[in-house]
Amino acid sequence: MAYQKHLYLILYPNYALVASMLPPDQFGKHYTVGSSRYFHGQVIFAEIDTNYRHEYFKLDDFLNELKPKPDGSPKRTKFVKSYRALEHIELSAFRNLYLTSVTGHVLELKQAPYSREHKPGFIRTYQEICPLSMIVLSHMNPPEFGRYITDPDQPKGAPKVFFTQIELDIDRFLREIQENPFLSSPIPNVHPHKLREQILELRHNSQKRLKGISLDTALGRMSILRLRTGFWLAHLDKLIFYPIPDHQTLERDNFEWLRSVSE
Repeated sequence: MAYQKHLYLILYPNYALVASMLPPDQFGKHYTVGSSRYFHGQVIFAEIDTNYRHEYFKLDDFLNELKPKPDGSPKRTKFVKSYRALEHIELSAFRNLYLTSVTGHVLELKQAPYSREHKPGFIRTYQEICPLSMIVLSHMNPPEFGRYITDPDQPKGAPKVFFTQIELDIDRFLREIQENPFLSSPIPNVHPHKLREQILELRHNSQKRLKGISLDTALGRMSILRLRTGFWLAHLDKLIFYPIPDHQTLERDNFEWLRSVSE
């Protein structure tokens, strides 16, 4: 049997460029539930054009070594590089993005133009995913935020950054914590009163562009349905947007995946 060769960039929970003979749905399932050596939980990965080349990876060597096993079964994973992989892949090489649930169900996300208009003064909650993992509050909209954190002059950025936005109704949170001082935090591992202080500090200083609230990721400790709008991959003025379908569309077209992340 002839198998097609694939390149996948794993963006969460670990960071690695991997060659595989498995199609995306089988790769996601294998990575989460198909092998005890790998990860049991959510996995996010993107397919990379197999024609892409960069001297940092020596891709020809790895792809040539990607061969079926003696019993004829496909080679499932062959790690190409685990260090600084995202930095050395041009945005033009990215294809679709895949979200894998803990039960191995895979949701495919396709690129789309990002043309949303934004109101000024709105504070957003961003989750950096790769290669950084901080949660930050910011007045900036997604394109502005992506441009800012990939600016070479920024000490807390990176050449390319993959990030998303966490759904957080700030006005509601501030109202509820005022009424109930023992309110649980809407962001995992972030103390609710510390979160309140950071929101108020940013709200009262419009010149401050962002405020970090956690050095750790909230992914894996909250439902992926808490993510707002989609995912972005930024490199200065270049931006890839992967929108998440609305609940009605997921229920109609991807019911098994939706059920697996809702349980």
